[in-house]
Amino acid sequence: MNIVRTPKQERSQRRRDALLQAAAELIAEGGLHAVTHRAVAARAGLPSSTAGYFFASINDLAAEALRVRVRQTVNDFLELIDPAVDADGLTNAVGHLAVDRQVELAQVSLYLEAGRNPALRGPVAEAMEINRGLAEKLLTSVGLPNAAAASSAFVALFQGFMLQHLATPDSPPSPDDLVDALRALLAGYLLTEDERQNLQQRLRVDPTA
Repeated sequence: MNIVRTPKQERSQRRRDALLQAAAELIAEGGLHAVTHRAVAARAGLPSSTAGYFFASINDLAAEALRVRVRQTVNDFLELIDPAVDADGLTNAVGHLAVDRQVELAQVSLYLEAGRNPALRGPVAEAMEINRGLAEKLLTSVGLPNAAAASSAFVALFQGFMLQHLATPDSPPSPDDLVDALRALLAGYLLTEDERQNLQQRLRVDPTA
């Protein structure tokens, strides 16, 4: 069903969107401590009382900014699903799309803040589950038989890459590094149980023997 908004509603939605974009930028720049109603409104170019009108607390504003970022990311990645794209093509596209420093900073800042702030734990857990579901959809699209089991490992790999990318800005890992890691993880989940056991046995062999 199409919802027809009045000019006033459209103006209100634009202001809300601008506030959320401003909040995400401030979180990326200085963490949650950089976010105040006044600072967000100023960044959005709106009167100082505007943010408080839409969001009762900073936690509400931060949580919704995270939800918006996650939805944007999901939509971007879902566009990669194509019957003509195989696993190799998908991992290459995913690895190169994943690198966005501002998105990484905003998400990681909120993930860390959730460890100290119980009010953010629900939204962060929700974001984690959405990301896991997204990984499962992507892996299913290329025919991985155990996509549900593999999805958590893929999300963990992405998050580890984000941390490394942020922690070493002078020499960050490249998108190709992430692509190689994704391909290696995917290959591991394609092994049969016998192949996995044989590989584990080979890894146990003493090279000096």
